[in-house]
Amino acid sequence: MKPQKILLFIVIIIAWLAIIAALFPSAGIAFFGKILRFPALSEMMTFSLAYDEDPEEIMKQWEVNTLENKEDTVDLKTIKTYKDTIKYIEAAFEKMVPVFELPDDNLSYFNTFFAKAEAARPNHKIVRVLYYGDSQIELDRFSSNLRVFFQQKFGGGGPGMVPFHQTILTGALNQSYSGEYSLFSLWGDVRRNKEGDYGPLGKMFRINGMNTFTASTVNRKGVVDRRDNYSNIALLINNLKGSFCVDFSDKTNQMSYALQADSLGIQLLEFPLNFSTQSFSISMNGNANIYGVLIDDGFGVAVDNIAMRGAGGLHFTSKNDSLMRETYRLLNVGMFILQFGGNAVPGLFGEKSVELYVANIISQIEYLQRVAPNIPILFIGPSDMLSIVDGELKTYRYLPLLVERLSAEIPKSGAAFWNMYQVMGGANSMRAWVRKGWAGNDYVHFTTKGANEIANVLTQTFEILYEHYKYKLESP
Repeated sequence: MKPQKILLFIVIIIAWLAIIAALFPSAGIAFFGKILRFPALSEMMTFSLAYDEDPEEIMKQWEVNTLENKEDTVDLKTIKTYKDTIKYIEAAFEKMVPVFELPDDNLSYFNTFFAKAEAARPNHKIVRVLYYGDSQIELDRFSSNLRVFFQQKFGGGGPGMVPFHQTILTGALNQSYSGEYSLFSLWGDVRRNKEGDYGPLGKMFRINGMNTFTASTVNRKGVVDRRDNYSNIALLINNLKGSFCVDFSDKTNQMSYALQADSLGIQLLEFPLNFSTQSFSISMNGNANIYGVLIDDGFGVAVDNIAMRGAGGLHFTSKNDSLMRETYRLLNVGMFILQFGGNAVPGLFGEKSVELYVANIISQIEYLQRVAPNIPILFIGPSDMLSIVDGELKTYRYLPLLVERLSAEIPKSGAAFWNMYQVMGGANSMRAWVRKGWAGNDYVHFTTKGANEIANVLTQTFEILYEHYKYKLESP
């Protein structure tokens, strides 16, 4: 076929498509229970600016000069009094107001956590931040940034609490196990426990007989990382009927526990070391439910990455109240972080489904407030996510409404809300993040680089809130 005829054929096809787009009903046509839609001509002729916006430029709009990192010495000279300092901090936080919503706009909401964190090291304690999330936080993404920030401020180290058997890759440590166990989990295609006996990680490993857990550091090729030293190690268990023996060992230490039949209930078996180690093993023999292995270094803040692939964050209310009340007390929890919503988005088909999911999230927050009162809760909403909508790759239809409803209702419930969707640029911004290499080709998950960029905004916000806490304490 001659080139002229090929060109004419293409022009005719485009013309027919334009005519169909112009005449096709905007609401679509019902066909055997389905709705057939065709993109409007205006949609095919326009292109969202959000697609082309550079994520680096988006991130710059969230940069603020905290007092500690401020380089503008001229501006600093205007800060002469206590009131000037507080005004400066509050002005710095103003930039974050559209994305970080606090209950009653109270900048002191996280003060109870800051007070615990400051007191931890001098009082030889560990305060835990339990960071729950879906697959977005796997490989220690997001949580690692906060861990570094808090531990630089308040001390502490190590990768935090991990399950007895880790089925999902983690960048925090190498771990393995030997022996047999029965797994009960709140999510995934595994057995459930009718008593709600799951523990803080949402998983319970029931052992009967000999089992061994081993852990060692990851080879980071010369990089110094706070996760790679272990000196405060503990085993969180629920001792069952019968004796239970535990032996801990590393290159220079050996310690043992022997629990008898009358030593029932949830317990924290601790193995404090005089010097940090980078590998150890725990051998167990007997009947017990294993909830987690706590791997920390020194005293200060521990941040536990609790990744729940496929979960929607609606599982907390399935846990046993009294068990979790005692567990969170034993762990000395200072803050809860919940990062969920992404797995719910594909299943949202109308406003009612959005309202139902939001109501269920509020129920989870109320559960945590009941079993762990006076502990601040931060809910991180879903990122932008793309799918085929009306024949085009763009933001899921009900994702913006979900974010809007979460941001409205969560602060009312007494928890804080961080709007990750807006931080990254809002509707259709995920396309630019993928093109930048900051998100994967599934148009859902961040790469490590992208997660770091987002998490840096969150840690910067916590720095502002901590400065506000410090200067409020110094109030004349």
